[in-house]
Amino acid sequence: MSITLFRTLEMLRHVPREPRKITTSELRDRLAAANFDVTLRTIQRDLQKLSTVFPLISDERDQIFGWSWSRDAQVETLPGMDAATAITFAMAEEYLRDMLPSGVLELLAPHFDQARRVLDATDNGLNMWERKVRVLPRSQPLIAPDVDPGIAQSVYHALLNDRRLKAVYRPRGREPREYDLSPQGLAFRDAVTYLVASHRDYDNVLMFALHRFLHADVTDEPARHLPGFDFDEWVQRGGFDADRHGEAIQLVAHFDMAVGDHLHETPIADDQHLARTDDDRLELIANVKDTHQLRWWLRGFGPDVEVIEPIEIRDWLIEGARQQISRYADASSGR
Repeated sequence: MSITLFRTLEMLRHVPREPRKITTSELRDRLAAANFDVTLRTIQRDLQKLSTVFPLISDERDQIFGWSWSRDAQVETLPGMDAATAITFAMAEEYLRDMLPSGVLELLAPHFDQARRVLDATDNGLNMWERKVRVLPRSQPLIAPDVDPGIAQSVYHALLNDRRLKAVYRPRGREPREYDLSPQGLAFRDAVTYLVASHRDYDNVLMFALHRFLHADVTDEPARHLPGFDFDEWVQRGGFDADRHGEAIQLVAHFDMAVGDHLHETPIADDQHLARTDDDRLELIANVKDTHQLRWWLRGFGPDVEVIEPIEIRDWLIEGARQQISRYADASSGR
């Protein structure tokens, strides 16, 4: 293979997809980094020739114009995309779409399209894999609230580029108010997407559901980095359960055998201990964090679980059961 062909392949690899672009000077620098010594005139001539064969376009509207692959150009990779890579892209499109910034999705769209073409032309089991695999939530699935696409794009852009966000947000049950936000992270919980951010120059972080934003503009101001803040550590400490603080507790609970048996295969904690009780129930002892998620999980078992410790959670479940019985009794007496 000739040096010219190697250089051409290397050059095409660095040309981005529209609306991004690269100048001939930038291409020369990148080729030089790959040990190709070439002039600007040669690069420009090669690109003009290649544009007659490939969907390359030049943007000459600015004084410094650049080159791009056209927005709808099909992706052709060397080596070509195989079936295993194609199914990975197909599954990523299905399950990660809501977690990726729109700009990233636009960049990946040609790869998703190429994956679809590869799978359609594949004559083995992989082309049916997507139809045969499903991710099923254990809890009742909820319909995601509508999020304004423009607002979502602004939030993602601010987080991705470390910029402040000027926003109008309506807290649940309250009047809208203005915020000056420094994004710290993004979290997906059930059907709701949350922005975790600090307001103005305060050091505490707040949670904002994306569907409650009424307006959001990305500014040129850099986001404020909170001293000592680590997003993952904040989540692990129970940041989403601010009123519970995620205190460490020892949970002791007795399950009916039929509903608790799954804990043998899917433990609630690494140190959990399971044993049969004298009344043929399953005793669970585990060190966990006291979170809303834990309490809702326990409440979901209804009469099939009895929490022994901690007393606070036991009393919380008892009080909830009393209120439920009272409401059903009142409803029955009113018929």
